[in-house]
Amino acid sequence: MICETNDTIILSLDTSSKNCSISIAGENKIISEYNFISDNKLSSLLIPALEFVMKTAKLELRDIDVFGVGIGPGLFTGIRVGLSTLKGLIFGKKVPVIPVITFKAIAYKFYKVKSLLIPLIQAKRDEVYMAGYTFANGSLKEIIAPDLIHIKQLKTKLLNLNDFCFIGDGVDIYNNFLKDNFQNSKILNRSSFLATEMCRIAFQEYQNQNFILDPKKIKPFYLRKPDAETSFECSQDKNSRSPQ
Repeated sequence: MICETNDTIILSLDTSSKNCSISIAGENKIISEYNFISDNKLSSLLIPALEFVMKTAKLELRDIDVFGVGIGPGLFTGIRVGLSTLKGLIFGKKVPVIPVITFKAIAYKFYKVKSLLIPLIQAKRDEVYMAGYTFANGSLKEIIAPDLIHIKQLKTKLLNLNDFCFIGDGVDIYNNFLKDNFQNSKILNRSSFLATEMCRIAFQEYQNQNFILDPKKIKPFYLRKPDAETSFECSQDKNSRSPQ
């Protein structure tokens, strides 16, 4: 085996964006990882990708001690596919699972940065998912609660805050807006693949006994209802107001 160790073995997967990733890690090192672009083919790509990562690591499912999974915010369909796939893998087993909010995984890419970190995730309609975090003694501290806002509301949201950095895929979409309106801030770029950071978070949470054993309790983290659900509610509302 590649990983002849008594380390806790963690498998994390993230499908909250088109930049999907799977990572297997011990406590102190990455054992195997695979990054891929879903291109609307996630359902057919995810299981083969998982099999590839497991084969590369020379591990079987029973060797995994802890699972981490991205729960959003992000692409609704991707999040649902990721969660349903994970639940299928661990069906009938009581294995620790750590749900990871996407913002936190993005922030962990910049754990050495002392400034306030503002992850931005594209939400379409000129909106962004955003939050704010700092690191203290290696631990992440939430400064701004996760929110969904129009990009033009960002100035009001960050009013009276100084020394912050923008991170996440929203940075690429709104780069010019950020440069024009936040001259004193920094824009930091890293890879958008998040499974490795989710392994790191999952290990910390596992050590702190913060995990879920019942797969039914693993829920997506939505800041906006999926379009299909919103459309259904609108149609129901119209029907309720139609004359009988």
